[in-house]
Amino acid sequence: MPFRPDMETSDYLEILRRRKWYILFSILLILFGASVYCVVSPEKYKSSTTILVIPQRVPEGYVRSTIGSRVDERLFTIWQQVMSRTRLLAVMEELDLYPEERKKFPAEAVVEMMRKTIDIQVVTGANSGGRRRDSGENAFSLTVTHRNARSAMLAASRLASFFIEENMRSREQQAAGTSEFLQSQLQSTKERLEAQEEKVKQYKLRFMGELPQQLQANLQILSRLQDQLRMNSDALRTAQDRKVFAEAQIGAFEAQWSASRAQAAASGGTEAGRPLTDPSIPMIDPLAEKKAQLAVLSMKYTDQYPEIRRLRGEISQLEKQQAEAYGNGGSAGTVAVGQPGRSLAGRLVSGSAPGSRERQEILRLRAQSTAIDSEIASLRKERVGIGKSIAEMEARVEKSPRREQEMVSLTRDYENLKASYDDLLKKKLDAEVSQNLEKRQKGEQFQIVDPAVLPQEPFTPNRPMVFGIAFASALLVGFGGAFGFELLNPTLRGRRDFQHFFQVPVLASIPIIRDTEYETRKNRQKTVIYSGLISFGALATAFLIVFGKKIHHLLLGMTG
Repeated sequence: MPFRPDMETSDYLEILRRRKWYILFSILLILFGASVYCVVSPEKYKSSTTILVIPQRVPEGYVRSTIGSRVDERLFTIWQQVMSRTRLLAVMEELDLYPEERKKFPAEAVVEMMRKTIDIQVVTGANSGGRRRDSGENAFSLTVTHRNARSAMLAASRLASFFIEENMRSREQQAAGTSEFLQSQLQSTKERLEAQEEKVKQYKLRFMGELPQQLQANLQILSRLQDQLRMNSDALRTAQDRKVFAEAQIGAFEAQWSASRAQAAASGGTEAGRPLTDPSIPMIDPLAEKKAQLAVLSMKYTDQYPEIRRLRGEISQLEKQQAEAYGNGGSAGTVAVGQPGRSLAGRLVSGSAPGSRERQEILRLRAQSTAIDSEIASLRKERVGIGKSIAEMEARVEKSPRREQEMVSLTRDYENLKASYDDLLKKKLDAEVSQNLEKRQKGEQFQIVDPAVLPQEPFTPNRPMVFGIAFASALLVGFGGAFGFELLNPTLRGRRDFQHFFQVPVLASIPIIRDTEYETRKNRQKTVIYSGLISFGALATAFLIVFGKKIHHLLLGMTG
């Protein structure tokens, strides 16, 4: 019957009355199907455990961890390791999971079946108790679904322990691997650094004195040598002037002495019975000669020098001999013949020979000239040495810029290697501390905060939810279907329907004439049959709803 805009409540109730059996059967059938589903569907229990990620217990400012991966990255890696075929098969054998499936199906199929029952979810913001966690902490929940409640609990606990163990093992391996890598790099860098140090050492030994850091010292030495050269030049000029003066004096005294000898020769005088021109008379006084040698050596050495001490002893001995000669000699103007103890100097001093004063001065000046010659030779030799030293210092100074460039190249490589070695050494020490931190389990850890418990109710099927959905669906199908069938039925029922669609005045309507007794009997039989079916279905549905869990366990025990 098509719906009219002016339908009243009685019209809708009339539709429901006509479709009452459809509505009842639809509702009953859907509820019965839901009951059968709850009884037949296998029960699955879900057990969950929450694992908290505890950050490093020692502050990062004191010990810096060498584990650079984030929690989510490491969790994904551990998840892949835990979900591996080897681990899951070990859990199945340990807890005796899926015994029938392992007998019927290949291991890969059973492992894939178990993987589908395991789920992991990252929890952020609050822990299982609803309390806010500190910043930096994370947690994740591990859930295992199984048809046996105890097996689900044990599997969740075992997998959670795998996560904790694998996290500790992986962190220790990463810390140890980092430490070993830094050790190898440190050893390699140390060898290169030692080789570079040896190059720098050999270079410094090879060019000692020409190094850039010795330039200032070389310049100071060069300045001192130049001062010494100037002093040597001054001393040499002074010695040469003294020699010229001494030679001039010698010439003057020789002229006087020659005149005295000529006068003595004219008078026929002798010295102790010998003529003054006797060649055996020495022209040089040994005492004056020793003193001249002492003066030359005193300019170079101290009083403790052995040669100076020897000369002083000889000079003292000669002076003592002269003193004895003066004490034992004759009168002035005579010289005893045949007295070997008296020296020529004594005889000259005694005035026994003519021109003795001139001869004495000549001997002294010649000794002085000899000493000056020795001094000049020494100064010239010293000048040559100073010149060589100056040339050597100048060569060193000239080579300093080139050595500086060479040293820059060597020291740059050395400093780079030294900085790299120091940096690696610091990182190596930090890595060892981090490795010790992981061994002592003071680093980031996984800790179970909500252990897996034995589930009391099955996760699936969720009977209240199934019956709620079934009841809502039954009402929708029953009442909605009733109105739907009524809308699709073109039959006009009554005067108002006819007037609505045809706009024709109705003068009278003739009701349907039926066999009252036959119709009554037929309706009664239909009512009895439908009522019986509905009653049976209602009782069966109620029985399944009330005793569904027991029936399920009974069937599970019979099939097991």
